[in-house]
Formats: sequence, structure tokens, C-alpha cells
Amino acid sequence: MNHLELRCISRDVDTQYLDFNFYIDGKALDQLLGFDKQTDLRFSDFDLDLFVVDKTRFPHYDRHQVVFSKIAQYLGNKPVYTQLDNNRLILYRCHCGCDYCSVISCDLEITKEEVKWNNITYEDGLDKEDALELNEHGIEPIEQLIFNRQQYQQVFNEYLEQYL
Repeated sequence: MNHLELRCISRDVDTQYLDFNFYIDGKALDQLLGFDKQTDLRFSDFDLDLFVVDKTRFPHYDRHQVVFSKIAQYLGNKPVYTQLDNNRLILYRCHCGCDYCSVISCDLEITKEEVKWNNITYEDGLDKEDALELNEHGIEPIEQLIFNRQQYQQVFNEYLEQYL
């Protein structure tokens, strides 16, 4: 069974930006997949990153609501939604926020005892049949990660308690 962590990997006090990443058995998930989240714009958007939004320019944007919604998807409390309409959980996406540019996603399976991330790989909405099987754009697909459900849920509970 794998061990999941959600770590704050950088903090910018001036912009009030907190950058997070998943760690699997002590290693960053982006490194396991073959990219660097902090420098590769194709996958730099992480739904659990926290930042202050200019309310004058974006009066209706609520970052905390975005995070709560995403965590509900990770925990299986809310259906997974993507622009690709394929019910795959998005782990990383393009900096522009568009799922059609590029995402790293997985099939989420939750049982009483386990949470499984199946077929973690690159997608862009184009070659749907082939994309899940190929080493697209230098990404090394991961067939499956399995977590203890209680430990998995605790990761998200601790994140919420500490940061929201």
C-alpha cells in the first residue's frame, strides 16, 4: 500500500501564494511522472494551491470554494467533473486552467478500506483511446497507486485544518 502526503513546497509571503504537491512514499508525484510542477507550465495548475485573488477583477471567484469542491471529489463525496467529461480525477493541469491543453488524470476508485488512483497519465482531450496507454509528452504513466482510505482521508482533513 502506498503512503500519501500533501506538502506545501513553496510559500511566497509577498503574493500570499502557497504551492502544494502530492508525495507518494516520500517522493514527489510530479517527479514520479517525469516532470517538475514548479517549472513545467503544462502541469503547474494544482487545484489545492492557495493564493489571494484580486476581488476587483474577479469579484465572484472564491478560491476556498474551489478547494473544498476538489477535495470533495478526491474523497468521493462529489462526482468528478472535468472539461473533458470523462469522469477522470485531474491531478495537475495546464497553467491556463484548460483541461484541453494538458492534464495529468486518473480513474478514482474508492472502497471501504482503500482508495485507488488507476491509470495515472497525460490527457489533452484529443487522442482519447491512445492517450491513456502512451508515454505522451515525456510523461511516465503510473498504472496504480493504492492508499489506505483512513490515511488518505486524514491527509485532506489535515490540509483543511491547517490551511482553510
